[in-house]
Amino acid sequence: MAAPSLYLLLLCSLACLVPSSRSRTLFLPLAKDPSTLRYVATLYHGPSLDPVDLAVDLGGPSLWLDCSASSSPSAVRPVPCRSIQCLAATSDASGLRLACAGGASAVCGVRPEGGEAAARGGVLAEGAVAVDSVDGSGERSVAAVDRFLISCARAPPGYGATGVRGTLGLGRSRISLPSQVATAFGARRRFFACLSASEGVIVAGDGPFFSRLDGDISRSLTYTPLATAKSARSSDYIINLTSIKIDGKRLSLDSSSPPPHSIKLSTAIPYTAVASPIYPAFAEAFAGAASAMGMARVPPVAPFGVCFDPRTVGAAGAGPDVPAIDLVLQSEMVRWRIGGSNSMVRASDEATCLGVVDGGDGLGSTVVLGGHQLEDVLLEFDFGGSRLGFGPPLSTRRLACSDLRSEFNSMAFPSL
Repeated sequence: MAAPSLYLLLLCSLACLVPSSRSRTLFLPLAKDPSTLRYVATLYHGPSLDPVDLAVDLGGPSLWLDCSASSSPSAVRPVPCRSIQCLAATSDASGLRLACAGGASAVCGVRPEGGEAAARGGVLAEGAVAVDSVDGSGERSVAAVDRFLISCARAPPGYGATGVRGTLGLGRSRISLPSQVATAFGARRRFFACLSASEGVIVAGDGPFFSRLDGDISRSLTYTPLATAKSARSSDYIINLTSIKIDGKRLSLDSSSPPPHSIKLSTAIPYTAVASPIYPAFAEAFAGAASAMGMARVPPVAPFGVCFDPRTVGAAGAGPDVPAIDLVLQSEMVRWRIGGSNSMVRASDEATCLGVVDGGDGLGSTVVLGGHQLEDVLLEFDFGGSRLGFGPPLSTRRLACSDLRSEFNSMAFPSL
């Protein structure tokens, strides 16, 4: 691991480049791409702060950008291989690996540990990056970091969604967007995420929004420690899993897959995946509990393995009335409950399906929670305190993440 002094110098190099300012709330609106079911964020980049669309990668280590598509050749400046920034950005806990070749004047080459860009090398560069913000007086502005560290791809990534030029990493690394923003503005090392079926929002920094959030919705959050990542990327958000219960009945995990068990949170997949050794028992347990409730199975609709006749699925206050899925975390007292609104997907007019798929043998975690299961759940990623906060579905309070986004807009920008 890089020496602590290198990390401190990196922090100074970032913080000293941004003018001092009042407390800010940074606001990053998201849109869900209908073709890929990925969340896309727009931030501003380059000397003229041009808008750039990026696929959100919740556990990604950095902003991974197709720099060749920039409208200005001066939009990024390569970082030397033996610089403080290069050494700190490629330390053991960074999520990036050093790929330098040549002497001290060589460019800092980087290679992600895992994820979509893992097979593609790149270079570390600096450039201006900005997001929308509001300060303590309610004044709208653009919060910019002039020398933001960026991983530049050597080839166009091609992420599927039209116009997307790379990924926006929000993970537990020193050069992810939340880390660099926290350093630049002296804010807490945390951010909130709230996703919905069509849009979402990332909120970071400090300021008036957090005083309202801390005093209201976030009081209902339950916290669990972030675990050491055992997946392909050290920057992923991982939490411990003790057991899984369906309709109150515990599944046997240890006999089919050795402990320790874990859950990874991901926006890279649209639906939750369960490792192959466990998925058959999981699917059959859910189907059995659903059958006891009078739900009639129908042929599965890809990619799902368990589907039901919609006419036999009842309705509850927070979505379809189906067996509850409880992910028991560090103890029986701490559970992540997935109800019908997050567990079921209307796949066709003839099928309502369990939105959980077989993740295969190389999943890395026992469970990977995908985008659908994260919808309308307020999440706090407190990587400074090494904990994750999660709430019950906002639908239980007659709210949605779209309401939270609208509330922020009306509070922060009253003149719009």
